[in-house]
Amino acid sequence: MRKLLISLLCLCTMSSVMFSSQANTSADVSVTYGDLNGDGIVNVMDTLYMKQYLMGEINEFPVTNWRKSADLVSNGAITSDDINDFKRYILINSASTKTLQKISRFDGIDISKWQGVIDWNRVRAAGIDFVMIKAGEGTQMESTFLRNISGAKAAGIQCGVYWFANARNISEAHAEAQACVNVIKNYKLEYPVVYDFEYRSMDNNPLRTNRTLATDTILTFLNDVEAKGFYTMFYSNKDFPQTYLQIERVTSRFDFWYVNLSLSQPDVKCNIWQYSHKGRVDGIPEIVDLDISYVDFKSIMIANKLNGY
Repeated sequence: MRKLLISLLCLCTMSSVMFSSQANTSADVSVTYGDLNGDGIVNVMDTLYMKQYLMGEINEFPVTNWRKSADLVSNGAITSDDINDFKRYILINSASTKTLQKISRFDGIDISKWQGVIDWNRVRAAGIDFVMIKAGEGTQMESTFLRNISGAKAAGIQCGVYWFANARNISEAHAEAQACVNVIKNYKLEYPVVYDFEYRSMDNNPLRTNRTLATDTILTFLNDVEAKGFYTMFYSNKDFPQTYLQIERVTSRFDFWYVNLSLSQPDVKCNIWQYSHKGRVDGIPEIVDLDISYVDFKSIMIANKLNGY
């Protein structure tokens, strides 16, 4: 069902992009990457603009948020890497217009108590579209969760949450799921509820030697929270599932938030990609994880009455 919802949404999104000549300026939709001259399409003219910029012939592009529009590899600078990565942001060759069409993406962060006291208005002004907030660990709420979700929502930033796993068996996964629901049940969440089961979760954990039980434990949490009306997702890197899980049982039903810090784009299919652990964002006193979402999750939540909608 998860996969079907996203496939249908992407199809609708592609159709609206192909037949619309106007850039979407809604606060809920991120900047259009690659459209550097503001004509509503992405084609060879935009690459010429980028080349002119890199050669020093122009100092900026004639679009709002032009730095963000041109930073295709999300490294905080506009370089030759952005030209090389241009195809990553071009999806459809429209037979009717003979121009290459654009996609949008959403820039985000994920945070916990370690980011300190955050000025969420400055974070929003810095161009952050969404935040994944640590809501808890084991059966305990994160000490900064209430402050962070209140501040982010007040600033107009879309929110999701993640819950760090300590479960050692199915019974404890049930308990963690219930604790998570108790913490988040009074909030509208535009992004998924994520189970963060990773290497630290396996410290002195009998699940490390039982792939089937480890997978069953993860599915227990995801299914329990989903049954309460929430859109659930699994977080991991590429190696951990191959070592400890029967990962196909998870990804065949649930979305994947993927972490890989060494690439310019994800090397597996995912809907959220965590690409840095050392980001700097105005309004956050400490380094922060940086993420990209390729799905308009809010539309899914509203259309299917999930996550409090």
